[in-house]
Amino acid sequence: MVTTATRLLRTPQVWLVPAGLLTLALCLITLLFNGSVADPGADLRNAPIGLVSLDKGVSTKGAGHQNVGRQVVAGIATQPQKPHPSVKWKTFASLDEAKQAIGRNELFAAAVLPQDYSARMLGLLGTTPEKPAVTVLTNHGAGSMASSIGQQIAESAVRGASSGAATGILRQAQKAGASVPAANQALLKDPVSVTTQAGAPLGDRTGQGMTAFFYALLLMISGFLGANLIHATTDSALGYSANELGPKRHLTPPQNIDRRQTLLAKCLIMVGASAVMSAAILAVSTFALHLDLPHSPLLWLFGTAATSAVGIGTLAVLAVLGGPGVIAAMIFFIAAAIPSSGGAIPLQAMPAFWQFLAQFEPQRAISDGTRALLYFDAQGAAGLDRAWITLGAGLLASLLIGFGATWLYDRKGWHRIHPHTRTRLRQFLRHDHEAAHTGGTAAA
Repeated sequence: MVTTATRLLRTPQVWLVPAGLLTLALCLITLLFNGSVADPGADLRNAPIGLVSLDKGVSTKGAGHQNVGRQVVAGIATQPQKPHPSVKWKTFASLDEAKQAIGRNELFAAAVLPQDYSARMLGLLGTTPEKPAVTVLTNHGAGSMASSIGQQIAESAVRGASSGAATGILRQAQKAGASVPAANQALLKDPVSVTTQAGAPLGDRTGQGMTAFFYALLLMISGFLGANLIHATTDSALGYSANELGPKRHLTPPQNIDRRQTLLAKCLIMVGASAVMSAAILAVSTFALHLDLPHSPLLWLFGTAATSAVGIGTLAVLAVLGGPGVIAAMIFFIAAAIPSSGGAIPLQAMPAFWQFLAQFEPQRAISDGTRALLYFDAQGAAGLDRAWITLGAGLLASLLIGFGATWLYDRKGWHRIHPHTRTRLRQFLRHDHEAAHTGGTAAA
């Protein structure tokens, strides 16, 4: 009896199983992707913002030496934050210390009060008032959103605190009986001018801090897709699945190989392919796109390691779960990894669950390592050390899970193809090949 599409669809598991798995996977992916960006403002926790006061203070007749800048910085750093601490203020004694912190990717931004902050603030009551010039150091290497959040918080805090300090200065002057013109009073409501400056300047071809995210995304996709392709082609070469190319379908006799040796072969192929893929990404980015990519040899090595870790992890999942492993690996290495990577949206602006995922998801390690290599002079403290450790731990876990499960399957005799079936299939394919060869000779 010839099977038709209609007859096939009468078997519920043919369409019900894939439809159910895909629906479940898409619901989970939607939650993971959209849930991570639902309300960054409300989810913001511990955004690292620096504060620096270079103010030398000023001596006055009535009040002695005053340092308004020090008071403003102390007031910002100790202000209560409710209902949760959205900002983690960090004070620095010098401008160099703040820039070094940004150079290690420890800050989103930093507000710097000038040396003449007190003098100009008190001078706003005089006849020739000049606003203090506050500088906000930005960190585009942390990502566009992180830099933007940091800049907004730093500027808003400095303006608000300076306005409060100016109000105090005005009240003291009025209590002393001084007459303050209306123009000066209006100036005291917005007493500072704010300019922005790059705390750690980036190159022109860095996408304002976004090239690292996309470069890391390419490494992850290469590992995931490469693993699936290697899984399929290796199984085809071993005779455990058919090799189809257009209308051609070729099935080789199944080889006598256990699961552990199969996984080992796939992992070794994955490492070799990762080296090639990492080199290809680096070459195109360098010679075709002319991106600013310092530390190219180390970037290639890191890319090879990252792609290998993702690929071997995917192969381990496929070895353990079989066909459904594709969906499981996609959820872990893509759906849960991209939102929690911190590449596009800083982790501090995500709900607690996504911050938890980021502790072990490989994409965060890849993003942090790539960012450190591209923007922060390959400093270990900028995220590169943690990236190596996380990828190494993930690779070790993948090998233990993959080879542990395949060892168990082999020991229990859970063959991919039963030895008797494999023998019969080899005999059938050999007979079919001989018949085709004999028929071709007779026709000739």
